[in-house]
Amino acid sequence: MPDNIPSEFATAAIGLANPKLRTELDTQQIDAPEKIAPFALAFATQVPNRAETPMNRGVGRIVFIYDESQFETWGSNMRVIAYAKSPYENEMALEDDYANFCWGLLTRSLTNNEVSFSHEAGTVTKMTATGMGSLSDEKVGSEVELRASWSPTDKDLAKHFAAWQDLVAGLAGFSVEGESIIQLKKAQ
Repeated sequence: MPDNIPSEFATAAIGLANPKLRTELDTQQIDAPEKIAPFALAFATQVPNRAETPMNRGVGRIVFIYDESQFETWGSNMRVIAYAKSPYENEMALEDDYANFCWGLLTRSLTNNEVSFSHEAGTVTKMTATGMGSLSDEKVGSEVELRASWSPTDKDLAKHFAAWQDLVAGLAGFSVEGESIIQLKKAQ
């Protein structure tokens, strides 16, 4: 972090120097997008695919931003921007309520990590891809993508980081509450 970082952001980011990491995820700090805010920290994660195929089981990014000018839409000087994407079973794409389920994973992750926040916003996008032409032999694939942002009302960004990890793991099929695999089966 730069030397001129405001003390409010530095204090909130202290827990990110030595965060708790979920073992199912491969997480690392990355360069923050340029010009997003005067001060920013970013991380990326993925669920390693043990099958050694090109398909990812889940990926995510999170950016913590700080601007000394308080924006009305933020209600704060700090903002958390989170992204998570994971493949899911094609039958789930037909479920009308799946977007609410995914958003519920985010809110449950925030609640379980005792995150205090306001001004949350986001989208859930379900995508289904069908191969055409020379790709017509490929199976139909589906993915869900969640983009969200919120303003921290507490001074511990490590809690927000932990909630984001739980979200990515949850979308990939792991328990939001901890490190155990859950299986979703279609009702017969």
